[in-house]
Parts: sequence; C-alpha cells; structure tokens
Amino acid sequence: MLKSMTGYGRGEGETSLGRVLIESRSVNHRYSDINIKLPKRMVTFENRIKEMIRSHVSRGRIDVSIKLDSLEGEKVQLQVNSGLAEQYFQALVALKDKFQLKGEITLELLAEAKDLISAKEESGDIEPYWQEIVPILKRSLQEMDEMKRLEGDTLTKDIEKRLERITQQLEEIKAQYPSSVKAYQNRLRERLQSLLGGIEVDPIRLQQEVAILAERTDITEEIVRAQSHLNQLAQFFNAKESVGRKMDFLIQEIHREVNTVSSKVNDAEISRKVVEIKSELEKIREQVQNIE
Repeated sequence: MLKSMTGYGRGEGETSLGRVLIESRSVNHRYSDINIKLPKRMVTFENRIKEMIRSHVSRGRIDVSIKLDSLEGEKVQLQVNSGLAEQYFQALVALKDKFQLKGEITLELLAEAKDLISAKEESGDIEPYWQEIVPILKRSLQEMDEMKRLEGDTLTKDIEKRLERITQQLEEIKAQYPSSVKAYQNRLRERLQSLLGGIEVDPIRLQQEVAILAERTDITEEIVRAQSHLNQLAQFFNAKESVGRKMDFLIQEIHREVNTVSSKVNDAEISRKVVEIKSELEKIREQVQNIE
C-alpha cells in the first residue's frame, strides 16, 4: 500500500511527570529528516524517540514536538560565579580609584553584572518515566501514519487511472505502427514515380528501402520496455516498504522510452499520442514526489 509523506498525529496523556502532549508532523523530503523539540529534562530520550520514529517512517521530514505540563513545576537551583564576581569587583574598584569617584561598591551594583548568577534546572532521574511516554508517542505516530495511508489511497487511485491511459496509448501506438510503415511505403513510391517521370518503380528495390526503414524505426523494443516498467509500477501499489524513489526512477525510464519512440517514428498521430503519454507521466511524477 502506498503512503503519502504528508500527515499529522497527536497523542496526549497523563504521566507521573504531568500531562504530556506529543504532536507529529510529516511533509515531503527526498530523504529522512527527523527534528525533535522536547523539554530539557527529557533530552536524554531524544535518540530513543528518533529510533521509534524511524521504525514508523522511512522517508520525509518529520517534526515531533513534546510538551510537558509538569505537576511539580520547575525546580531551579541558583549558582553564583564567585570568580567572575571578584573580577567585576576589582574592575569597579579600579574605575573608582582612577576617576576618584565617590560612593560604595554595593551588592546591588554587583548583582546587576551579567552572568554572575545563573539558574540551573534540577531534572532529577528521568529514566523511570520513559515507559509512560512511549504509548503516548506511539499514538501520535500511528495517527500520523493513518493520515498518510488515507492520502496514499487517494494518490494510488489517481496514479492507477493515469497508468491505464498510458497503457492504452502504448497499445494504440503498437497497433498503428505497421500502418505507419505502410504509409511511408506509399509516399516513397509516389515520390519516386514523380521523380522518374511516371516510370514504374522496381518493386524489389522499393521493398528493400521499406525494410531498411522498418528496421531503423522499429519501436517494438521500446514499447516492451515501457510496458514492463508500467507493470512494475502497478506492483508497487501493494508493496510494504518505501517505494517512492523507485517509482520516480521508473517514470523517468518510461519517459525516455516514449521519447525514443517519437524520435524513431515520423508519424503525426503517434507523436500526438506520445505527447499525451508524457503529459500523464508528468502528472504521475508530481504525485510520486509525495509518496514515501
């Protein structure tokens, strides 16, 4: 089953730490790009969260946001940089002496100095809470995955219709090719008769010229390869793994084959059908850009 790379999921639940809200978003990306935003006290879980995401997603840009409404509030410890305070004090003393300033160097004055006092959050042991967060994260990822599957179904139906049209056009080109060669034979005979002033053209020589043209412009190989690629694309609809990049490659190959058909055969109707095929391929390619 094809999956889109666009999806959104949400998981929410109570834990011993407080209420946890996890939102997962996925959009188009050529490779796998995972970005996580989480509270500082949960930073030790980042690698494990990424591993869980990789088990659900193989391609796309995935943004996961974890918010914690703590029951206990933030525990903060204030720290004083005594060495820096000593430097500030000595600098103020030097300024006072140099410019003969009045007044005392007070605690209030030092407290205004930058970086003397810093606040550090007391995180404590966060490990016991991992198992409480896992099911919430899974719900968020599963909900995102479900949205991707639903959109993937829509993309699949659209691509299937376009592949059917391309298959029909190729069959028509294949059926029309012999008459194209026959038309060339008639045009060649008429041209030679015109040049020779009505003298009958040697039928053997004419047949040789037509045979040479048929060999040079034979499109059987290109049609067979294009049909094979179309069959492979159809098989991907039931694939369990990521197939977006494989499908993109096959579309390029089909495009190359039909281009060769157009260049080999000098026939207006066949050229028109090739243009229609290329138009459908471009629309499929746009859809495939969003397939995981």
